[in-house]
Amino acid sequence: MRYTSCALVLFTAGLMTGVSAAPLNLCYEDIPQAPWTMPDGTGLNIELLKRVERLTGEHFNYISRPWKRCEEETRSGVMDGMIGPSDNPRRRAFSVPPQKPDGSQDPERAMYHDHVDLFLRTGSGASWDGKHLVNPRGVVVAQRSYYTVDMLQALGQKVIDTPKSAEEGLRLMAVGAADVAVLMGRSAEESLRDDPRFHGKIVVARQPFATFDFHLLIGRKAFDREPARFEAIWNAIATVRATAEYRRLEAAQLRQHEHE
Repeated sequence: MRYTSCALVLFTAGLMTGVSAAPLNLCYEDIPQAPWTMPDGTGLNIELLKRVERLTGEHFNYISRPWKRCEEETRSGVMDGMIGPSDNPRRRAFSVPPQKPDGSQDPERAMYHDHVDLFLRTGSGASWDGKHLVNPRGVVVAQRSYYTVDMLQALGQKVIDTPKSAEEGLRLMAVGAADVAVLMGRSAEESLRDDPRFHGKIVVARQPFATFDFHLLIGRKAFDREPARFEAIWNAIATVRATAEYRRLEAAQLRQHEHE
């Protein structure tokens, strides 16, 4: 991978100067987002970052937060970064993703790539073909503080964004609050499959609503202090993700949580 040699140079510099560097405070969402993060501090994203710590000599504090609070504390500088959000214009106002020379987000240095499902209430007349949403009632359930809320509002949809978890969003659909939901995480697929409350009432659309690169986003205040430090960390993420050992781990976890 093209970042390997660059990463090694930056790692050496980091090890020379980073012995006394303060640990970085990184927040992640306090609800299950299997296999990426879990409230107890486990998950593939944490495993990835622990390997980055060993490679670079960095030390990270992993802090569970409600997603909106994670964003706000990254904005204010209480947190140095966020684990696993997507890059979008709203977040660019207070955070920095790994970037290509043209300033666009760099998928090669993302933590992972994943899709967001769209769910339909059975018999509602709502549909999604991957490009066009038919939603007679014009109401969609989505999770609070997620970029999907902005995307749906741009499509002219009224968004109920009170749910914190995917399971809460499915419950709202099941009682008829909306005919469409856009919910993050494979936990939504698992809830739909395993929870009898949703059987026969809700289906997953054949096409995902969107596919994203998810990053370690660094707060602008932290990045402006030490840009080279964070470039080295992003390069290390790419290096670790390219290893055969991590690829096997990721593939095994994805198989465990894949939709049946």
